[in-house]
Amino acid sequence: MSDKKSKEYKFPDTLEGFGYGFNDEGQLRHLETKEAFQFQVREDDLDYNQKHYEAMGEVITDMVYSMMEKDCALRRITLPEDAEEDEPKTFFFMSNDTTSAKRLMLLIHGSGAVRAGQWARKLIINDCLDSGTQLPFIKWAQEHGFGVIVANPNLNRAKVERTLIRGSSSPEEHLETLWSDYVANSKARDIVIVAHSFGGVCTLELARKYIKDFEKRVRAVALTDSVHSFTHQKSSERVIKFYQQRGRNWASAGPQDPLDTPLDSKMDFCPTVSAGTDRHDYTSFSSMKSIFKFIEEQIAESMNSKDNEINKSKSSSVDPVPKAEKDKANQNVKKSDESNSPPDVSGETTVNVDSSNTQEMLSQTMSESEPMSQDTNSQGASYDAEMDSQGPNTPKSEL
Repeated sequence: MSDKKSKEYKFPDTLEGFGYGFNDEGQLRHLETKEAFQFQVREDDLDYNQKHYEAMGEVITDMVYSMMEKDCALRRITLPEDAEEDEPKTFFFMSNDTTSAKRLMLLIHGSGAVRAGQWARKLIINDCLDSGTQLPFIKWAQEHGFGVIVANPNLNRAKVERTLIRGSSSPEEHLETLWSDYVANSKARDIVIVAHSFGGVCTLELARKYIKDFEKRVRAVALTDSVHSFTHQKSSERVIKFYQQRGRNWASAGPQDPLDTPLDSKMDFCPTVSAGTDRHDYTSFSSMKSIFKFIEEQIAESMNSKDNEINKSKSSSVDPVPKAEKDKANQNVKKSDESNSPPDVSGETTVNVDSSNTQEMLSQTMSESEPMSQDTNSQGASYDAEMDSQGPNTPKSEL
């Protein structure tokens, strides 16, 4: 039994070599029979069938990379950027306008065998490219003026030596590298994050470490069946407030809860709604249109808030005495000085500018302004219940 498991097999390095291809609908089909993928290639040989599946999955992973580069014009960026020639490396993808775009979308998949550009390899093989990859999200973002960063958090070790990769030794560290080296230095004023499953854990870690930047620039955090925990990740009240205002988690739920139905999220402070499916791996695709709508609404709300602040600032700087009346009063004073006699003010209005009254109004405005709240940086010790968002309580590997 052990000899059979350790046996090595030689598999094709192209999808055509496996006898499969994607049709016009993005569905994987056998080139001759046009049938869907069949896991069992050899009867009663689970080891071979599993390795056959994994080998084809590796080929599909490379195909998705190629699609992002050719169809979406994304660039593959090597990490660490200053790596030595013999040092283990990883990579991620980003658009050419990442550093200059006013808007930026960051995509983060879950744990397991998935790589950059994928939500679930199982869906790519058994359903279609649209449901299993991030390509629809990338294309929508580009059509709406977003620069795009596609994270690759699961590639943490060298393939052969298994040596940890500097700056990407864990999913959390990989995301921190992307944020500190690329997102933080971008000119984006509106940043949105879409994260699935364990990607929600990575997102919460970013929020904890970069909460000031999140409050300033991150407009929306769209999660799909996220397994984050505000309690276990020791989140402050400031972070929790941010998620309550700008976060939403589309969780797997039964047919009794249609898409976008609010769900009881127990002690998870992030607003949680139904993803319209009870399948964990399908939540990103099933809630995609709702996520796009949420992003647009959050950015619009942010723009309205900015406009209100600008208008409030302008109104507070307006002189309470109209300029025309000031000029008229000054002219009357000038005439009085020239003639040394009381001016004829019949039919006109003379406005006396009382500077003391103006100063009093300004003082009153300042006193009515609410003082800036102080961040107590509470570590959420009072929130001692675990998160239950109607989805998984532990990370699930995306097969």
